[in-house]
Parts: sequence; structure tokens; C-alpha cells
Amino acid sequence: MNSVSIRYLTSLDLESFISAARAVPYQGVNSDLFPGVEVWIRRDDLLDPLISGNKAYKLFYNLLAAKEQGADTIITCGGAWSNHIHATAAAGARFGLRTMGIIRGERPPLLSATLQDAERFGMQLKFVTRELYRQRNRPEFLELAELDAINSLYVPEGGANLAGAEGIRLLGEVIERTAPISFDQLWVACGTGLTLGSLASSVHRFPVHGVEVLRAGDSIRRDAEHWIAVLGTNRDWRKGSIPTKAFELTNKYHCGGYAKYPNCLREFQQDFEQQSGIPLDPVYTAKLMYAVSQEAIGGRISRGARILVLHSGGLQGRRGFQPRK
Repeated sequence: MNSVSIRYLTSLDLESFISAARAVPYQGVNSDLFPGVEVWIRRDDLLDPLISGNKAYKLFYNLLAAKEQGADTIITCGGAWSNHIHATAAAGARFGLRTMGIIRGERPPLLSATLQDAERFGMQLKFVTRELYRQRNRPEFLELAELDAINSLYVPEGGANLAGAEGIRLLGEVIERTAPISFDQLWVACGTGLTLGSLASSVHRFPVHGVEVLRAGDSIRRDAEHWIAVLGTNRDWRKGSIPTKAFELTNKYHCGGYAKYPNCLREFQQDFEQQSGIPLDPVYTAKLMYAVSQEAIGGRISRGARILVLHSGGLQGRRGFQPRK
């Protein structure tokens, strides 16, 4: 197994962030779970112990914007086990910004470990009804939630705004420059289309493949195409014309839906972690690696192909799948 390292994001300046992103290790995986395929993982879970994976990239330009606009508070929203809520709270504590999390549903008698962490980091939690939460993308959402947005920056759920997309595009540019070998494909987990589309707009050395982790209909594909159109592209096609091969997307490995964790996935994750020493989270990266494995076993990935997989972090969410005592 390749040696890996871990570091902290210590300042909100672009040069330091890019330096940290370029230092993220690429780890080869020697496992019989991927027959005939050479698999490498970019370990963005090691970017930072608390602000890691694609969450760090989605947050970075939002944090910069808050500082530049003179905002002292970041308001965002999510669920009880939200990786985005956890990372936002940690980032606010580290970089001197107050944070408020709008949380879906009533406050339970016992908070999830994620929300306990968020409060410990100083995030103020406001619980809203599920009906109100469904209106989170409306411009008047903060007013409906009876929140004072003065001197604050609102970051949508999951960091899904232009600043978040630009952060993921930066990740793609870093991958272009730091990939240790010539890869044939880049694979990523998808809960929305932002990460997929933003990477497809900046990675042109190899095609990007997305793995849906929930039953999403056509929404992830449409979302990815939206972000490609917004960001522009390094590829050679007309702006506004999205070819069918801008990216690939599979919906065969959601395992029944978001956060569903059947025995086949649980057993695969255990085997993978035992063989590789790389931890996965059940919601995103376990399904991602399971998809690569099944596609390799089924011969749908060419023998000898070199596959790069993006580890998008989210390991704090593993706690939500531990047996209750």
C-alpha cells in the first residue's frame, strides 16, 4: 500500500489551498475486487481531518466570498448526518465565521453525532418543518424561516452554487496537473450533478464517470449539464452544446436509494477496507467503489484500463451506520 499523509487547511488564501490540494496523495489499490483493472484513488479524504473531500472545494470560494463581502455569518442547510453541515461548522470555527445550520425536521431528544459536533464547533442550529425545508431553493427561504440574514452569506444545501462549482472546477484542474500516471477514466460519486459537471468542465485528459447514489430520475444528468454550461469547458465544443460524451453516468448502483445499505454493499465495503486499508462511507464512496468493482467484474471496463477514483470524504457519516448500543 502506498504511503499517505494528512495535513490541515490553515488559511483562506488561494495559494495555500492549491498547495494543499496538490499535496493530496494518489493511492494505488491492489485488490482482486477489480479484476483486470488498475485502480487508483485520489485521497481527498486526507485533505483535512474536518474539512475534507469535495466539501472542502465547494466551501472554499464561499468562505472567501464571505470574508470579501464582510459577512460574519454563513447560513446553510442540511440533514441530521449532513457532511456539508459538519464541514461548514468546522470551517466557521477555524476561520472565524459564525455559522447557522437550518436542519430538516424537528429537533430530536438526542442529536446525531454530526449535529453534536456542529454545535460543539459553534454552529447555531435551527430546526424547520420538512414542508418548509422543501422550499429551501426559493429566494425567500430565509425570510420564510424567520432568519435575519444581515451580514450573512447563504450557501445552499451541499454548497450547490456557482462558488461551489468553481471550487470543484479547481479540483479538476489540480487533478489534471498532479495525476501520477495517464488514466483512462475518472470515477466520482453523485448525489447531485454539481461535482460531475464541474469536473467534466475542467478535466479533459480522461472522461469522467458518475455513479448515482440515489434514485434521481434524470435530475443528476440535467444538473451536470447545467454546470457544464455555466462554467464553460476546456473541451472543443460550442458553448451551450453538450455532447453525449461530456460524461458518463450510471444509475445501477444506488442499492435501493439514498443511504440504503444492503448486505451486498456492507460486505463489499468490509472486503475493500480489509484489502486496501482505505476507509469508505456507506452513502457515497462505498457505492462508488462497488460500481467500479461490478463494472470490472462484468467486463464493462476494458482490461488493462487505468481508473482514477475520487475519494470525496464524508467519513464522519459512518457513525450513522454503527449499531445502536
